[in-house]
Amino acid sequence: MSDFLLSQVIAAISFGCGAVSFQSRTRRSLLLWLSASAAINACHFFILGREAPGVLFLIMCAQSLTAAFSVNRRAMYLFFGMILAGFFSSYKSPIGFLGLFATLASTYGSFQAADGRLRAIKMLSNASWTVHNIVVWTPVAAAMEASFLASNIFGYWRFHLRDKAGPPRNTGLIEEQAE
Repeated sequence: MSDFLLSQVIAAISFGCGAVSFQSRTRRSLLLWLSASAAINACHFFILGREAPGVLFLIMCAQSLTAAFSVNRRAMYLFFGMILAGFFSSYKSPIGFLGLFATLASTYGSFQAADGRLRAIKMLSNASWTVHNIVVWTPVAAAMEASFLASNIFGYWRFHLRDKAGPPRNTGLIEEQAE
């Protein structure tokens, strides 16, 4: 099996973990699944020889795991420092700045106490990683991040907007008449 094909298989496994994450009801569960997804995704980038995003995903793994148990701002700032150090020590091309932005946004989102705010900021990160992965041509990772974005939007709607939308509409399929 070629390195490229192996990397895409590994990205598909990360995809599965990430898909589960955004359908998790609790903030902690969402972050734990994201941590697993990030660790696996890092492996995929390392196999492709893309050290900068691999390092960023390893840091995202650690920050998601930490944020699952704490929203301490000092921890968030520590991870910002680690991200910047990891990025600049492995920098190879300008496209890496898109991954840097996505990782910083993801980290900021992870340390938000409110689930809705966490999800909204993660959407920005997912969109940025989608563009990054299209440009560096890792199709499974691009599809994964695009799906994470869609899943996150759906999860946000399920847990934050659906109940505020009002009573369910009558679809005409079943009509009950009061007697």
